[in-house]
Amino acid sequence: MKRFQKLDKFPLGSIRAKGFLRDQMLIGKDGMAGHLYEIEPEMIYHPFVDRKPVPAWEGDNQAGWGAEISGNYWAGYIQHAYTLDDPEMIAVAEDWVNKVLKNIQPDGYLGTYYLPGDNIYQDYNAWGTACGMRGLIAFYEATGRKDVLDAVYNCMLWFCDKWAGDKKTTYAGQSIIEPMVLTYYHTGDERLIKFCEDYLDFICRNDHYKLSYKSMLSDDYMYLTMHAGALGSKPKLPALVYSVTGNEDYLKAGENLIRKARAHSIQLTGGAVSSVEYNGPVGGTMETEYCCFTFMNQSYSILSYITGNSIYGDYMEEVFYNGAQGARKKDEKCIPYLSAPNQVFATHNSSLINGDQQQYAPVYPTSCCPVNAVAIVPDFVRGMLLRDEADNVYVVAYGPCTLDYKDISIEEKTLYPFRNNSEFVINCNKKFALNLKVPQWSEGVTLKLNGEEIPSELSENGYISIDREWKCGDTVEIAFKASVKVIKVDDSDGASKYPIAFKYGALLYSYHIPEDWRKAPGRPMTALSEDWSWYSVYPLVKDIGDLDPVNRILARRELMTWNIAVDENLTAEDFEIEELEPNGYAWENPMIKLRTHCYKAPYLCALYPARTFEPHGQYQYVTKKLPLELVPHGCTNLRITYFAKADLKNMK
Repeated sequence: MKRFQKLDKFPLGSIRAKGFLRDQMLIGKDGMAGHLYEIEPEMIYHPFVDRKPVPAWEGDNQAGWGAEISGNYWAGYIQHAYTLDDPEMIAVAEDWVNKVLKNIQPDGYLGTYYLPGDNIYQDYNAWGTACGMRGLIAFYEATGRKDVLDAVYNCMLWFCDKWAGDKKTTYAGQSIIEPMVLTYYHTGDERLIKFCEDYLDFICRNDHYKLSYKSMLSDDYMYLTMHAGALGSKPKLPALVYSVTGNEDYLKAGENLIRKARAHSIQLTGGAVSSVEYNGPVGGTMETEYCCFTFMNQSYSILSYITGNSIYGDYMEEVFYNGAQGARKKDEKCIPYLSAPNQVFATHNSSLINGDQQQYAPVYPTSCCPVNAVAIVPDFVRGMLLRDEADNVYVVAYGPCTLDYKDISIEEKTLYPFRNNSEFVINCNKKFALNLKVPQWSEGVTLKLNGEEIPSELSENGYISIDREWKCGDTVEIAFKASVKVIKVDDSDGASKYPIAFKYGALLYSYHIPEDWRKAPGRPMTALSEDWSWYSVYPLVKDIGDLDPVNRILARRELMTWNIAVDENLTAEDFEIEELEPNGYAWENPMIKLRTHCYKAPYLCALYPARTFEPHGQYQYVTKKLPLELVPHGCTNLRITYFAKADLKNMK
């Protein structure tokens, strides 16, 4: 069987999280990752097991929504369980898989459209089934259970038969291509690939969402043509078909859609803008569905192994270490459905798009975003390291972890991305090449082998390779030179404010607004226990006391900490970098801060806002100079990330 990709993933369970990544997974086990299926069982546990109607859902999408949400949850849960090597979670995963296999239909179908009257040609049949099959394939890759692979294989053949010709759909159904290709990797059945190519051709002839591979190849980019999640979930599909056909147009299409999306719709947080669900332009208050963080990471991860290009590892770090963390309550029990770079409120009415969807919640009436919040952590960890055909190791994304595969054993010790260096300890006697990514933001590299500095030569794909006969106890240290980047955000297709943002290394930085977390009733379908809640999050403002109306207004403007603007001409030399010792959970207690200055912009914000609004005008009237402390975006829940520009010429 011919494969055209440059690299490949290690089997699930070979890479284990360490350090703050393991901390996050352990907290997640006690939070959403470990318990969503118990909180909303009809939506998350039952769809592939014994489909029950969800009371809050109406219409034909009952089965499809359940398959999507449940499938994505279990794909994340299974990877979480085996990445953490947690016997309790593994037992739950195995029980779910065994119950799912009991639902195999006589014709091989294994989705959720099996009741009398179900429309098997509905778009969400293919989409939802694809989500569940990804979970089963992950389980097979961790366990080697042939009955699980056979079940997925027969289900894919069912689609090859029943959805042959033009019996396909144009919205989300093409996502069935992913499990088709993954199943081909294990079976070599060419029927699966013919179906995938037929599907790509069908989309070209029915391109309602500008998502055919031919539209992807075009330089044209139009807003409001596709669900924002498609910017993450669709580039991988033609690229996957390239990996088994060698048709370079398929690969170029996936890569070009990513390029276009990043030029127009991807925030510095890594998230795709969701303008009333559809793709929109970047901006400080433009919101991202949590799903989009996960889907972007998945496509980047797949493109990293197909192309071997290290840039996709940079993109993985961008979305995972920034946007995906800034939209999580740090106890891993809540996320907002929608979040933005500038977020002063996260309440029942603060979303510019959809009411209460900035509220933090463990589940929503349609919980696609919470389950994808579960999936992104193990997805990222598994994608950090890759291998080639000779089992040489490629470090695609940095973070604390271990690799144990065949007779290769490596530990990465690091506080990256809070530090710009990593150490690799080799725990085996083995000849192989260790290939270390050099991030594109790096301004220089220092490489040491067993404490001695050695020369480094960068490959075309962005790696430094050390190929040698390794001895147990060998160490490799790599350090990257970085300086603060002052970025003028191009929001010209939206607000046209051209705000200022700051990056240092892999991290985006924000002003952290102190938070007032208040429990809220929300809209859970099933009553929540006392351990779980929806939350409205308000900025914490000091009590201004009993003042007369005039002085009360002045005091309120003074006590609002987020009405600030910055000098657009700041440079790296204007920043002090403070590295702090680890102190508890990394996303709660920042290990690094940037310090510079800003200016009070008293009229930047309305006195009594309920939402986060774009400022009026490109430049803001300012009064006095103030110190400005910035922390990693992922360490915040309320923040300013895209800063208004100070009108220093007219400062009084």
